[in-house]
Formats: sequence, structure tokens, C-alpha cells
Amino acid sequence: MRYRLVAIFLLASGLVSCGTTQNAATVNGVGIRAADLEQTVADLATAGQGEITNGVAEATTVRGLLTSLIRAEATNQVIAASGESITDTDRATVRAQLEEQDLTSVPDTLRSLLIELNVASVVLGRLLAPSADIIAERYADNPKSLGMLCVRHLVVNDESVARTAFDELGTAPSDAEFATVAGKYSIEANAKESGGALTGQTSDCIGINEWQTGFDPDFVAGALAARTGVPTRPVKSSFGWHVIYIRPFTAVAESVSANLATAPGEFLLLGALADAKITVASRYGRWNPLAGSVVKP
Repeated sequence: MRYRLVAIFLLASGLVSCGTTQNAATVNGVGIRAADLEQTVADLATAGQGEITNGVAEATTVRGLLTSLIRAEATNQVIAASGESITDTDRATVRAQLEEQDLTSVPDTLRSLLIELNVASVVLGRLLAPSADIIAERYADNPKSLGMLCVRHLVVNDESVARTAFDELGTAPSDAEFATVAGKYSIEANAKESGGALTGQTSDCIGINEWQTGFDPDFVAGALAARTGVPTRPVKSSFGWHVIYIRPFTAVAESVSANLATAPGEFLLLGALADAKITVASRYGRWNPLAGSVVKP
């Protein structure tokens, strides 16, 4: 385990408040207090991991830290929803590991935080995937809640052509029917062969974090809003006009289950963040769900 303060990404429950006073952000109604955010910024500066000039910390640093704290609260909520909990043994193990490192320059508040951060990471890593029935139910009702999207799409240059394709698809085409229409209309290379499927290197489904970093934001917004088995109305991106389709579970069940078996905690966290109601105090910025981070106001 490496000691790296600037890579904080989990937050102890002791640093959040359910009150509404002076919150820097909220995650599903649970507040992250501005006082705790500012204390952490100050502690990082004391530990030589940040700078404060004339009483003001660099805005990019603060936004990055607040993003980490939001992820942390979402992590705590995922752990609780999964029926897991942090044990005294977990804390003792992490405390012993941290004591092997030189933390003499770290304030006590930050040292306590580091323990809780790493403990939460350990617990997230031991979460189990939901049962097959629950996976199927969640995929049908809210596919992004599983932390991945399994998508076909078609892209054309003109909105009128996209509307024609949309009308031809109808309200609930099968996976094969969408593939045929994508092959007919899409200008994407190899659309006839791929049927418009967007896949990862080893899976029919792509993690939401990869969508956020690797795809056009307008396209991602359309994909996140799409319903399983229902083509979206034409969505404009920098590449043209798209019709986006979340593939039926029967077409991608093996890929969804394989992803969740590989890293259930991480995928459930991605899903929780994509589905959470997150607010940010305007003086710190705003939450951008398409980037999964706090950005400029």
C-alpha cells in the first residue's frame, strides 16, 4: 500500500453530516461539510501535498478533492446497500500498515482520514456481485446502475435520416433488428458487420468511466438517459446524429455478469455515481455527471 495523499478517493463516514448547514456537496441528501473539505485542504498543505496562497487554495485542487469526497460518500452508500460493514479488524489491519510509513508530518485529522479511506477501499474490494435475478432486474429498470452500458447505435450526417431510421426501428426492436437497421443507415465504418455495437476489448459492455473519458459528452448524455431495449430519438454529437440503443439483457447477459464478477465493487460504485443525486455549493463549482467530477461553475 502506497502512502499518497493527493490520490484520496474514499471518505470516512465521520466526515459527512446529514445536516443542511454549510455543505460543500450532498450525495443523495447526505452532506459533505464545507468545514471538513477546507480542513482537509489545509491538512494536505501542511503535509506538503498542496499550496495555500494568501489563505486561498488553488481551485483545481479543491475541485479535485471535492470530487474525491463525493466518490467517497457514494462508496459508503454502496457498502451499506450491499449489506457489508467496516469491522474493527479492518481498521486495525489498515492502521498497522500505515504505521509502517513515516507520517510524522501528517496532522492527526488527516491521519485518521487516511485510515478510514483505506479501510473503505478494502471493504469495497470484497463486495460480491448481486444475484443473477437482481442483475437482470436492475439492467431492465436502470442499466446504468450496474456501472456499465451495453450499446448499439447508428450515426448519420443528417437529422432527417436519423429520424427515418428511428421510425423504421419502431418502439421496441430486437437486438438483431437494431443491428440490421444500423447496418443499413449508419455511416460508421464496418456498421454492416458490427451492427453498430460499441464494445470493449473483451466485453460487449463498457464501464461508465470509459464512456466519460472516451466518448463525446452529448453522446454519453444520450446513452445514460436511454432505456433498455428502446431506441432514443436522434441525439446530436460532434460526429453527427445518433440513434442509441441499450441492448436487451438477453443479448449481453454473459458480458454484464462477467464484468460484475471481475470487479463488483468498482462497477457498483460507478453505477451509484451515475445514478446519484449530487449537488455542489456554487462557490466550489458544479457536478458534471458526464465527466463524473466537479467542474468550474
